[in-house]
Amino acid sequence: MMRILTVKEAVERVNQGENLEGVALDESTIKQVNVRDAMVLSRGGIVVPEQNIYYNDEEIEYDEDIDELVITSGIVKLSWEEKAKRAKEYSDEGKLEREIMVDLSTQKPEIDDWIAKNKQKLETLLKPIVVNLYNAEKVVKE
Repeated sequence: MMRILTVKEAVERVNQGENLEGVALDESTIKQVNVRDAMVLSRGGIVVPEQNIYYNDEEIEYDEDIDELVITSGIVKLSWEEKAKRAKEYSDEGKLEREIMVDLSTQKPEIDDWIAKNKQKLETLLKPIVVNLYNAEKVVKE
């Protein structure tokens, strides 16, 4: 059964690291979505149709790599969904979001099942710990 959320609720879930699987957006709130919210929803797996995205040109940052993407010497017009996808691919944040496999198996089926069921929660918990360990190691080496 699909759970119906407003755009605001769905954006909050994605920003908290939650998953939008099994979620549908409320018809009354999807009719006009701010471009930033549309990008967040896209990150969560829900693509907002381009005609439903509201944006103010003054709020949009110019990015030569995306807005004037040159392929074989021609400027390519991209939809907002394609721009969001490419922005993520080319941004430092996108590069950091590549999946790195870490073996957490314990050889205890009950614990390994729990790890599998709570993968997303563990990712949310472990990412800041790994960043802090990395930063601490850099400081120690200096």
